[in-house]
Amino acid sequence: MRRELDALAARQWDVLVVGGGIHGAAVAWDAAQRGLSVALVEREDFGAGTSWNSLKTIHGGMRHLQRLDVGSLRESARERSTLLRIAAPLVAPLGFFVPCYGHGARGRAAFALGLALQDALTRDRNRGLPPERSIPDGRTVGAAEALRLRPGLEPRGLTGAAFWHDAQVRSSERLLLAFVHAAADAGAAVANHAEALELLRANGRVAGAAVRDALSGRTLELRARLVVNAAGPWADALDAKGGAARAPLPMLRARNLVLRRPGELAFAVGSRSGGRFLFLVPWQGRAIVGTAYEAADQPASAPRLFLEDAARAFPWAGIGSGDLLLVHEGLVPGERDAAGLFTRGRIVDHEAEGRAAGLLTLQPVKYTTARAFAEQAVDRALARLARPAVACRTAVTPLARAEAPSGTLEERARRAVRDEMAATLADAVLRRLDLGSAGPPAADDLARVARAMAQELGWDEARERSERAALAAFFARGGGASSLLE
Repeated sequence: MRRELDALAARQWDVLVVGGGIHGAAVAWDAAQRGLSVALVEREDFGAGTSWNSLKTIHGGMRHLQRLDVGSLRESARERSTLLRIAAPLVAPLGFFVPCYGHGARGRAAFALGLALQDALTRDRNRGLPPERSIPDGRTVGAAEALRLRPGLEPRGLTGAAFWHDAQVRSSERLLLAFVHAAADAGAAVANHAEALELLRANGRVAGAAVRDALSGRTLELRARLVVNAAGPWADALDAKGGAARAPLPMLRARNLVLRRPGELAFAVGSRSGGRFLFLVPWQGRAIVGTAYEAADQPASAPRLFLEDAARAFPWAGIGSGDLLLVHEGLVPGERDAAGLFTRGRIVDHEAEGRAAGLLTLQPVKYTTARAFAEQAVDRALARLARPAVACRTAVTPLARAEAPSGTLEERARRAVRDEMAATLADAVLRRLDLGSAGPPAADDLARVARAMAQELGWDEARERSERAALAAFFARGGGASSLLE
């Protein structure tokens, strides 16, 4: 997988995908696998935006039961099974536990009904999965068993607990890169650090994009018969530059906190505090708590407030201010409704809406259903390009690179540069080597990676210091620094 922007500008593509998050990567893979010529550009690094913000869970759709949204429930369960099948080294089942109080909506009987309904509606969820990777039926337990499974729960009013399984991704960054690798292996040309400045137009249609190479400063024109705008929070601005302005979509700021201590967790635990329902999730010897949502057009609240909510939700975990390692934050389409949080993805076909032929804009929501969302987008792309319908195969094609990197740290760093387009120290540490997604790496590890990258990329001492300073500034902004708790 090599970064060759001149090659991207040398021809016309069937599809230009703008945005290298999980949804853009999934579209590029699907479209290339179905025989379209595909180019993918990402303004920063693959997965550096909202896709980097993750609770590391692959949800089967339990929350969709609150609205009796059977379609979304089944889609989420189906995509959970798909990832368990095509990305087995990175995705595995994980237990979820929620204590039940009283005899109303939060009581054991209500949860038992919900779990039974979910199991009945997803009875085919384990088709094609080996027993050790299957999702068992949910169940409820009594108060005594709940206290045994999770000591320290508030006993007053406790009537039991609900227990079910979803899945967890060991590294959402490596999983996303596996999609990018798969796209490249299927023939797509991909490039990170390549920002789409504006959409090009010809003969009344969107015909590509002007792209700035952030590494050289050059601007190139990439021509395409169809542009798929998967730029996430920046999608509206790019559409407007292509003559497809529309009312902006409401956005939510989504946050997850990486904590220093796992709290002796064997499974994820759910609880409510401050009007939020949160999960405390074990992950790689740490814990992640989330997800908290707030309107993106309002000033961001201090992470300290979220941490205090988490401490109240899980008093038995002993969460304190010194436990914060990192804040994961991203923007997703959505708003709050009377039932709580409402988010729903959609594909905007600008030609159908009379604004701009040659442009599709994705407004996705969930990491879990990215592959299925991409399938719908490519179906639409084939129709707009007047190409024969070709069946999607991404649900049954194993992701060959969905695995943790092997070898010494230096070898892995060199491979990140040579084969995975790591162009900055942050690219390698945060999204290639599993060193920085749970907090600042050890100083010795960081030095080894920086030296290996300097040798590969020809950095002088000043550039290496600059790269290390930029990464340190990221961690100071994003977590682990006391200033975040003010």
